[in-house]
Amino acid sequence: MKFVVCVLLMSSLALAAETRFVCHYTTWSRDRPDEGSFQINDIPGNLCSHVVYNFLGVNETSYQLELLQPDYDLGERAIERFAALKDQFPHLKLLIAVGGWAHGGARFSEMAKFRTRRNQFIGSVIKFLHQYRLDGIELVWLYPGNFDRGGAVEDKDTFLYLVSELAKVVRDEKKPYEVVIQVPVDISRMAVGYHQEELCAAADFVHMVGYDLRGWWNNFADVHSPLAPRPNDLVMDSFEHVNVGDGVQDWLEKGCPPEKVTLGVALFGRTYLLDDPLDNTIGAVTIGAGDPGPYSNEPGYLGYCEFCHNLTSDEWTKKWDDVGLCPYAYTETTWIGYENERSLQEKINYVKQKRLGGLYAFSLDLDDYRGACGEPFPLTRFLSRYHDETKIKDWHIFVSTTERKEINTTEGES
Repeated sequence: MKFVVCVLLMSSLALAAETRFVCHYTTWSRDRPDEGSFQINDIPGNLCSHVVYNFLGVNETSYQLELLQPDYDLGERAIERFAALKDQFPHLKLLIAVGGWAHGGARFSEMAKFRTRRNQFIGSVIKFLHQYRLDGIELVWLYPGNFDRGGAVEDKDTFLYLVSELAKVVRDEKKPYEVVIQVPVDISRMAVGYHQEELCAAADFVHMVGYDLRGWWNNFADVHSPLAPRPNDLVMDSFEHVNVGDGVQDWLEKGCPPEKVTLGVALFGRTYLLDDPLDNTIGAVTIGAGDPGPYSNEPGYLGYCEFCHNLTSDEWTKKWDDVGLCPYAYTETTWIGYENERSLQEKINYVKQKRLGGLYAFSLDLDDYRGACGEPFPLTRFLSRYHDETKIKDWHIFVSTTERKEINTTEGES
């Protein structure tokens, strides 16, 4: 399968005088019990520059945009109520995210395989954005070209075709919708599924997943969003470059403009059960996932709202990874790697140093949004203060002169 790159001399939507702080709303969080239920009216629109609605999907037969929870999305008018956030917060940009982990990659792979199918999808996206007065789409294809996620060899090419063709149609619209792609910082996934320079040229913004780089599935305890490689990574198979710094740097070195990059941070922790109560260092052997929380109800995973009270308990020992620049804590049985204000400040410093386009937080419902441990939305609020600071200090004023590339996909396609 061949493609021809045509260069259009134009600036992208990355024309901006401030950074982005993108917040994510998850539709499934409304079903959590009691205080864990997070509704659209709980979204703190005053703290975010953008809010993304997670998730819609790809229909497996029509290849059009699909509502994954129609009883909620339409029946309870959730999308209408989401769109109405602009009435309360006129500054907000509102996007839909399509895909996600549970959605998988197979539907994307089948849709992107042929131009006629891509056209069906793109047309339905534009119609949907127009109908609900939304501002753009985030493609969350996890992960093109990766067989463990339902991928195919040709995904690397067809994902580029999809993004380029979507961007071209968007440019022809009267309203300049944002085309955003979510991408990994795990170099092993990047190599098989992403034409990095061309994707960054075609998309308006690139959301890089700076979390979930470790977890209970690895059978050793570790923070899941280290900024840099640690000595123990050098002796662990395949982990030497699996960190935020090396992953982002690879994208930049492959030609991704830094002003288009939005770095993702997590408002949750990854938990483990320790094999030996006396071995609690990074790299300690683990025997499975930590117990699920009362709201998220997922083994090996706790929202900040589910464990923030532990951080003031004498039962938990708090530590700091001096190289990865992340906190962790443990008891005799359980170990957790997470984010706090100190580690988020380190990531803010990194974004400033690299002159990236901003940060996104996943997800609002996992922060302490009820204020059980102090002020509501402590981590979101901390990140928002950074965003406000950039407006005032103007440390990151830029004009993107990146040439936006359009992909000619007529050759070798049906």
